[in-house]
Amino acid sequence: MSRSDIDRLRDARDFAGHAQDNAEGLGPIGLLGADRHRHAALYDLVVLGEAFSKVSPEIKAAAPGIPWRSVIALRNIIVHSYWQIDLDMIGDVIDNRIGPLIDQLDELIALIHLQDP
Repeated sequence: MSRSDIDRLRDARDFAGHAQDNAEGLGPIGLLGADRHRHAALYDLVVLGEAFSKVSPEIKAAAPGIPWRSVIALRNIIVHSYWQIDLDMIGDVIDNRIGPLIDQLDELIALIHLQDP
């Protein structure tokens, strides 16, 4: 069963929020000592990146301010180079970049709804 772009964008927004809920404020040291929170947040980032990888090129082109490639690249690092995960970077992503990304996704989802009610 194929999912629509809007479904994938909603999935991405939801899992970005889950990553925040699971690890925001812990920072790299907190993530290192909080296995459940770290693993949950990493899983959330993987799903976020996977959802981004399946969004159509047309939607990506309509929102060039969204860091599509960076999020997908982070997913690939977590999945394929898991032993090299930089918790400083993960902490920065969750604490400083996920909130603005959620806002961008909300705007894009609203724009799509206006164009295709």
